[in-house]
Amino acid sequence: MRGLFILCALVTLFYLVSCCEKETHYLKDDKCCKMCGPGKRMLVDDNCEDPRCQDCEDGEYQSGYTSKNKCERQPSCDTNLHFLSQMNPSKTSLSKCQCQRGYYCTQDDDCDTCREHTVCKPGQKVIKKGSSVSDAECEACKNGTFSTHDSADTCKEWTICEHGYDKNAPGSSTSDRICVDGTPNRRVEIGLGVAAFLLAIIAVTGVLVWLKNSKSCKEFSQKITGISITRLEQDADVERAIQPLNQQPEEDDDDSTPVSPTLSNVTENGYPVQQEHGKESVSSHPESNSVL
Repeated sequence: MRGLFILCALVTLFYLVSCCEKETHYLKDDKCCKMCGPGKRMLVDDNCEDPRCQDCEDGEYQSGYTSKNKCERQPSCDTNLHFLSQMNPSKTSLSKCQCQRGYYCTQDDDCDTCREHTVCKPGQKVIKKGSSVSDAECEACKNGTFSTHDSADTCKEWTICEHGYDKNAPGSSTSDRICVDGTPNRRVEIGLGVAAFLLAIIAVTGVLVWLKNSKSCKEFSQKITGISITRLEQDADVERAIQPLNQQPEEDDDDSTPVSPTLSNVTENGYPVQQEHGKESVSSHPESNSVL
């Protein structure tokens, strides 16, 4: 009898366990009870068939069915540590932190540290670009090639100097080769051409300046000549105007010409005054009224 009882108990327990779906139910007090769905937590488990559940808070999540009364915390992504800020993280799955552009996570599963991508220097090229989970990889430029800036995608080949050109500067991993004309006659021709061009410019400039100055001198001479002619004409007009004024009537030297008596050359009684011999001037004396 005892063996039969144990066998029945085992069969019953196996039946109960097999009836409970492990993903959505759990066994409690020999009963198959429901769990709370993803994004929720169990608030009270007083009703096995219909438990009371509550949504997870912001920054929390629950990825599957659960009988727990707490949700899992989302990781804190600090922007000061070069993480991207999480906008509305999920409540039903883990939202991993992601690094900012130019940085990558040191661990794939748990991104807890962001490290800056390696910068390929001049003289190198990028053979693998960095991502949010991996670093960039660089390779040195091969002989005969170069790169001049950071993070170059390719290395350029050196310039090939053509026939008649010399290498003025050899190429390196960070600079190109510089070629110059190596033919002496060619250099002389270039020098003579430049000199002739400069002389032509100087000659043309001198001619233009000379023509400009000649024109200015001619205009100045014409202006001075016109002023001189005008002055001469004005002087002639003035001379003709004052000539009649300078012509005085000539004095008659004949002493026989009678002089009209005036107040200055007659006496008080009306007799003319005669000049005495040997005197230059005539003095008037009062006449005597006595009768001769």
